[in-house]
Amino acid sequence: MAGNRDSKPNPESPPCAPAGEDAGSVLIISYLFPPTGGGGVQRALKMVQHLPRFGWTPHVLTVEPKDPALTSDPGLLHDLPGEARVHRAPESPFLQKAFSRARSSTRPASKLGDPAPSGLRTHLRKAMKTLRDAYLVPDEQVIWLKRATAEGMRIIREHNIDALFSTSGPNTNHLVGLNLKKKTGIPWVADFRDPWVGNMHFSDLPERRRLREKRMEQRVVTSADHLTCVTRAFCEAFASRYLSESPPVSLIYNGFDASDYEDLSKAEPDDTFTLAYAGILYPGRSPESLLRATSQLIDEGRIPRREVRLIFAGIFDYPDNYHNQQLVEDLNLKDVVSTPGHLPHTDALSLMASASALMLVGDSAPGAGDYIPGKIYEYLALGKPIIGTQHRGEAQEILESTGRAYLAAPGDVATVRTHLLQLYEDHKKGSLHLSPTEIPDRYHRGYQAGQLAHLLNLLSAQDDL
Repeated sequence: MAGNRDSKPNPESPPCAPAGEDAGSVLIISYLFPPTGGGGVQRALKMVQHLPRFGWTPHVLTVEPKDPALTSDPGLLHDLPGEARVHRAPESPFLQKAFSRARSSTRPASKLGDPAPSGLRTHLRKAMKTLRDAYLVPDEQVIWLKRATAEGMRIIREHNIDALFSTSGPNTNHLVGLNLKKKTGIPWVADFRDPWVGNMHFSDLPERRRLREKRMEQRVVTSADHLTCVTRAFCEAFASRYLSESPPVSLIYNGFDASDYEDLSKAEPDDTFTLAYAGILYPGRSPESLLRATSQLIDEGRIPRREVRLIFAGIFDYPDNYHNQQLVEDLNLKDVVSTPGHLPHTDALSLMASASALMLVGDSAPGAGDYIPGKIYEYLALGKPIIGTQHRGEAQEILESTGRAYLAAPGDVATVRTHLLQLYEDHKKGSLHLSPTEIPDRYHRGYQAGQLAHLLNLLSAQDDL
């Protein structure tokens, strides 16, 4: 099916009413999927969980999980509906071994207390990064491509698949979708949780690699029957970059599932002013403003050291990076900051539900305002005050509409300091707890699955003509 190419992005796709049984079967291509944990699995997982309500039977093509997984959350498998089938293809063992030292995804992240790298290790890391950038294109998961394509063809033949849905990152998911589309002609929706060529980190790559990836993205975009993105800016960028070459582009936000917030276990409240964050940090997404503001208020005696705690769950420093760890030591915050590492999703939600306020650490790169961090939907659902840094854009508009957001531009320590002191004083008065805000349907996972089902229905109907 060729799709009606249109240079203008469509508005949010409307949800469809529950379809009858047998609306079709969809193959969801997602390298990241439970028992792997982390924020990257949630969009695919929730589509799988809710699509059967709309008559679509989900089949998942994902990777055979590594042993041991760096971020494992097997409890998420309990969210899969009975109709779902999960198919796993291993990475090439030869390539896996050959590139094991070059892949950051196979190395543990740095934590507080880890030793800083030696000069030799720093040089080795740079050499491995050069090797990775040259051969693992478009990403480290490309060594999965050949076996994933073969497994995808088997699934299509044996299960009468009616549509394809690939969701990135990694972008290798779209290369699998492209291969399957070329071999079968099945309608294909390519879903971008982040931009590809338009990614704010894309310009950091070597020129030769950027040219290769531009060609890859063009083949994906011009071969797909429909694109979906998670922000308006992303939709508009794809449509404007490819003009008449682009298929229709629709907006399906990220979101939250209300059922995930039922019966959360919470720590016993105490007098400690606790700020929580769960996610990935790296040099371009740094908590430095929050750490410096906290240190200043402690040193001035405005916030007693024993009464404040900052908890960063997930990845505090990217593999082989020690910037945040060093900053904590330099600011004398080792007894204030804790880094428990990766937590299962329910534990991360419980941590945030128990906190006094939630931290937001936005990217400092130009163009970061076009991004909406997935965690802000969890923040909306939890109803806590939010403090941190974020470039102006759609994310800040969403959060400020709740009246709970205390945000500053990245690097604006003075404003963060003012907000932090205000929240601490409100905490001491017992006035931090605010009434829940009504959250629009478009941010609910079930609604978003209905939007996808609507697109799949349209594509299947056109394919039958």
